[in-house]
Amino acid sequence: MEIKPRTVTSPRLASPGPHPGASPGVGACRRAPGGRVFVCGTRTATAQRKDVGPPSRRPTTRRKEHKGPVQCILGSSHGRGPRQPKPWTKNLAFGTWNVTSLGGKEPELVREVERYRLEIVGLASTHSLGSGTQLLERGWTLFFSGVPHGERHWAGVGLLIAPQLSCHVLEFSPVNERVVSLCLRAGDRCLTVVSAYGPNGSVDYPTFSETLRGVLEGAPTGDSIALLGDFNAHVGNDSDTWRGVIGRNGPPDLNSSGVLLLDFCASHSLSITNTMFKHKGAHQYTWYQDTLGRRSMIDLVVVSSNLRPHVLDTRMKRGAELSTTW
Repeated sequence: MEIKPRTVTSPRLASPGPHPGASPGVGACRRAPGGRVFVCGTRTATAQRKDVGPPSRRPTTRRKEHKGPVQCILGSSHGRGPRQPKPWTKNLAFGTWNVTSLGGKEPELVREVERYRLEIVGLASTHSLGSGTQLLERGWTLFFSGVPHGERHWAGVGLLIAPQLSCHVLEFSPVNERVVSLCLRAGDRCLTVVSAYGPNGSVDYPTFSETLRGVLEGAPTGDSIALLGDFNAHVGNDSDTWRGVIGRNGPPDLNSSGVLLLDFCASHSLSITNTMFKHKGAHQYTWYQDTLGRRSMIDLVVVSSNLRPHVLDTRMKRGAELSTTW
């Protein structure tokens, strides 16, 4: 497969400001039905200039019973602005999915991602032991990273790659039980894809952010970046303060982990694409809290500034299931 993104000048970085923290409530938590998030390209983009806001010119700091995947599609954005050479020869569909333990469910996983026509899927909470690669049904490849053998099963991340892309993987880097990355050839450039699983509290978030920072700073200069995962962060919708980082279509909730994530994205010219497309709540929220009826968006697709113009849509897909006990 040949994918040829055009070169786009990175926007200036956003400037963080004071934010009223919105701490998540207490009670039983559940993930939204079909709680997977996908980035996909079967439709033209709906993010408008008014939804995203211009790049900031100010300085920045240093650089669940309902469940379902989040989908994001990259492709050519026809009908927006002057005619440009086609940057992609085909659409590329990303997804991220908190699977809450993957052991023995790999055949079901392959069937579900094929049903949604995904090609690259970031997996969180796999409960994997060790790290490595696993060849699955029909040529799919799972790259995984978890806790060392002998330790209690928890966290764990992975990247599931479609058969047609496996031969384009250049490097696989299992960092720890919360971060895994790989580099693959996309046309005349490389794409660094990261699967991440953020900690549940703000105390451990700086360590998590530093791990991500090390991965991105170790990526080859000029690489396009896609971060997929359950970030356990509420990022709000203050698109005026965080111009170019978030749009105005996300939920208003913001907490301390979200501020840390926003600052991290601003320092690396990253955009959280979930906030840039207007959807019904059923296609936006990925987490529910039963007792208080709260809901939030914590499964995110984050891309570098040179990929943002090619993201056609990001939404939560309902209905995808694994036989996991919640």
